[in-house]
Amino acid sequence: MRSLVEATPAEGILDGPICDRLPLKSWSQGRVTLLGDAAHPMSPSVAQGANSTFEDAYELALCCSQASSIQEALARYEQRRIPRTQLMQTRSALGEMGYDATDREAADKQMQEQSQMSREEFEDWAFNYKPEVKFDYNYSSL
Repeated sequence: MRSLVEATPAEGILDGPICDRLPLKSWSQGRVTLLGDAAHPMSPSVAQGANSTFEDAYELALCCSQASSIQEALARYEQRRIPRTQLMQTRSALGEMGYDATDREAADKQMQEQSQMSREEFEDWAFNYKPEVKFDYNYSSL
């Protein structure tokens, strides 16, 4: 791999920085809320960025369909989504730090200790997410 990079002209190498930040405590203000990377940017180490955005969109629509006001809908959306995405952001940041680790097993062990979840448990938790599926579609009250 190193020889391939060294043989590539500098102008042929694209640099795309990875941006994340600490989890936010709130995503909404007034009638406006965030979702996806705007709410919870994360490195690609756990491959959940796009997936969590789809989950956000689904949950936001569900909360809007079941609430009597936009404030109630956004509060419920945050209650349902922030804890899950905080765990993903934390796991993602730990995974990003593990890229530099020379001892992969030690990095995996540190990630498990800090997140209190093994890789298998995390994958099961992340990939088997089951949101509610009932929609009312009555947006007139919002």
